[in-house]
Amino acid sequence: MRKGIYLVLVLMFGVGCSATAQSIDQNSGTINISMSATEYLPADRIVFNINLNAEERTPRSAYQKHKEQETLLASLLQEFELEDDDIRFQPIRIDKMYRNNREDLYSRTSQQVSVTFNDFSIYEEIQLTLIENNFDSFNGNFSSSKMEAGKEAALLSAIKAAGERAKLIAEVAGVELGKAYQIDYSEHAVNYPSVVMESRAMMADAAPSLMDFEQVVSVTSGISIQFRIEN
Repeated sequence: MRKGIYLVLVLMFGVGCSATAQSIDQNSGTINISMSATEYLPADRIVFNINLNAEERTPRSAYQKHKEQETLLASLLQEFELEDDDIRFQPIRIDKMYRNNREDLYSRTSQQVSVTFNDFSIYEEIQLTLIENNFDSFNGNFSSSKMEAGKEAALLSAIKAAGERAKLIAEVAGVELGKAYQIDYSEHAVNYPSVVMESRAMMADAAPSLMDFEQVVSVTSGISIQFRIEN
């Protein structure tokens, strides 16, 4: 009877790759590899998420107040000459709300607007414009125009690294590596670094800024592959 061998390793594999779990089980005749790879992309875009909301006693009055905010925001965004494809928004939502143990009934609207731009020089001006017009609920994140290419590259790197690790384990364990017969991969995990928000009244054009430093967006893909052990 063949004696079962079980080996688990946790280690880094090259730059941007990591193995979370690796095992060889001769009883089941498999080598199991879980590997992830991360691609680092240049952050060449900023995504602004602006939250609109209004509160009034009735749904209709809350909706009318919300539409006034929406019209104002649309006119402000037009001043920055953004393309239609750079502006995304959700439908308006109206909820019935209560205060003071359900004795005070009112209506509240909510809507999120997403604005994407690659001209970092207008980042602070957009902030100030929003604040000056009483928009105070927004946040920003760095993004990259090369996101799709980064996702594919991360997945391919993870697959390649898993195959190389399986070959190494098989060689060290003295077994012959067979073909992969089961593959599972996880959704891409993207890290969007937050943009620091400031609301200074005056900005000196020549003053140093954190925006002068290059930023990156990371994309991680995970893969789990089971390889057969040849008899």
